[in-house]
Amino acid sequence: MKILSIPIFLASSFALAQENQNSESVAELEALTIESSPLGTKTTDVTQAWSVLSGDDLEKAKGVTIAETLSATPGVSQTHFGPTANRPIIRGMDKFRVRVLQNGTDTFDVSAQSEDHAVPVDPLLVDRIEVLRGSSALLHGGSAIGGVVNVIDRSIPTSPYDSPGASLRSSYTSVNEGWNYGAIAFGSSDKLSFQINGFKRDYNDYDAPTFYTEDHHTNTVQGPFSTVENSHSVSSSVGFGGSYMLDSGYAGFSFSNFQNDYGVPGEHAESDTLIEMESDRFEFRTEIDVSDSDWLNGIELNFGYGDYKHSESGWEDEGTGPEWHTHSTYLREGIEGRIALAHEFGNLSGVFGVHGLFDEFKIVGEESILGGSTKPVALANPKITGEDSSRIALFLLEEYVLYDDTSLNAGIRWESIDRDYEGTEDRDDSTFSASGGVSHDLSETWNISGNLNYSERAPDTAELYSDGAHHATESYEVGNPNLDTESAVGIELIVRKTFGKVTGQLSAFHTKFDDYIFLKETGLERDPEGNSPPGAGEEELPEKAYEAIDAEFQGIEVEIDWLAMENQGWDLLLSFYGDKITGKNKTEGGNLPRIPASRLGIGFEVMQEKLDFGINLTRSLKQDSLGDDEEVTPAYSVLDAFASYDLNFGDSVGELFVKGSNLTDELAYNHASVLKQFTPLPGRSVEIGLKFDF
Repeated sequence: MKILSIPIFLASSFALAQENQNSESVAELEALTIESSPLGTKTTDVTQAWSVLSGDDLEKAKGVTIAETLSATPGVSQTHFGPTANRPIIRGMDKFRVRVLQNGTDTFDVSAQSEDHAVPVDPLLVDRIEVLRGSSALLHGGSAIGGVVNVIDRSIPTSPYDSPGASLRSSYTSVNEGWNYGAIAFGSSDKLSFQINGFKRDYNDYDAPTFYTEDHHTNTVQGPFSTVENSHSVSSSVGFGGSYMLDSGYAGFSFSNFQNDYGVPGEHAESDTLIEMESDRFEFRTEIDVSDSDWLNGIELNFGYGDYKHSESGWEDEGTGPEWHTHSTYLREGIEGRIALAHEFGNLSGVFGVHGLFDEFKIVGEESILGGSTKPVALANPKITGEDSSRIALFLLEEYVLYDDTSLNAGIRWESIDRDYEGTEDRDDSTFSASGGVSHDLSETWNISGNLNYSERAPDTAELYSDGAHHATESYEVGNPNLDTESAVGIELIVRKTFGKVTGQLSAFHTKFDDYIFLKETGLERDPEGNSPPGAGEEELPEKAYEAIDAEFQGIEVEIDWLAMENQGWDLLLSFYGDKITGKNKTEGGNLPRIPASRLGIGFEVMQEKLDFGINLTRSLKQDSLGDDEEVTPAYSVLDAFASYDLNFGDSVGELFVKGSNLTDELAYNHASVLKQFTPLPGRSVEIGLKFDF
């Protein structure tokens, strides 16, 4: 795990010291390629802050969700609506501004709609995770205005396997008595490569240090508690994929089925509220190199189809005794496709492409955030029973090698968005995005880059037409159909050292939004039926309405690795990372809500031939830059440790590992969680597991 950084001057002094102490020539290692970029850009040349988790770093970081796995990545936090419904936050932005992708295409879920909705992707068998921080709207549309998380699982083989084989993974976690186990088997013939995979994860309610909660109805303090009720989950997946190897590329497909039944913690835990999710996914992808053209280098086609469903149920007593009741069912069926043509003219290379996303979305049941209102209230929207949408875009990305050590890049995207509603008039929008950047090698080991970007995002249906009780946030949410397109201008500066004993990345960014859309409390209250004020004895929910303001985000992120010692038989690696993010409401003054706290961290890792062990300490600072109706989140420190031992049996290799989390059992809260007081971070935990490759 790469741990957060210490102040920049300390990081810089380490780098300078290392340079002075080490005048040895640096081995020329090939830089990683950002697979999320169709340009195949090297990590040394990307003019956007990035993070890649793969190999041993990914194995050490893996948690229950993708968001937890990335939680120690600079600039990335987690929504933490319990251990299962947990989505990444990038630079203070989440939901409709951050896209989570699987192998470059949509996950076809509804996790952006509500904090209690999970992402149907498990990190257990994932091969690589890429994070692009900052606007990624050029490739992925306005819903990536804050960034992209691309989860890569190699379900479609891109090259032949050297020999048939299999991988097994299993572990037990003490904090929730959780078990997980998974396997992948793979093989190749002359032209055909295939793989089959599956996993299961099962855990109970997790333990936490003693904590108290406050009932928002009566303002009474409840507790003490040492377990987060209704935070259990059972999930499983099966899948397969295959590819046919062409003379100049490959063509392949994959299928997977993902199921997850998980509890929803919080004030409704006493009802044993359960979300039962199922997702079927099909992918087709082909890459073809073109060698007989003066300008066309290659063709890439990426296609995904998803069929998603989840139901929300719980116990209700309407006077005749408790009965199990399904409140609502979410249905989404979608298709996403992208075709990209790679071309080159001298020093100019680029990609022209067409991108489409087509969706059918419905909420069935008596409880829906799009349920509409017929009550005599100031804010009211019609009931939306269905939405068919199409997003079609053209994009162009170009890179020009100005000098051997300097390159320029630029891109534009135009997107048309058509939405046909059942319940109100249709809506058409169009958005435009553009960016430009420069990358310059200061030396063989240092690089400086920067970019300027303009992005637009059309408001989501929930932001336009919400009108219903939202028990995940314990509020009554109301959309605004008059919202205009959200736009952002961002600038970013990045300094990298990619080779040598000291490597790292420092990035600073500033983004200014016009018509930034967010939820704000109106000061009124409603009951679940929409009456304002609530009737006698009815549940009282604060009314929150979507509105548009001018806003600014700015921050700094840093991560550094220092190979401090190289000895015969063992090496010592020191790691540092840190981030600070601010979000300001420039229209009304003050801060935006749910901005993650600043973090600092330090760690070490001792690497031997068979034994590897280390300790990480992360300090989350007090968050007292508060939005409306927020409370201060205290600072906390989390101490983690890990160790692994390599095993060999003939041609098979394995690893026995143990990970300790929050070893001091400190009570810790995530400021960005809407369920903060009910879901503190897990207490002391030990995970022990085994990995084996045949």
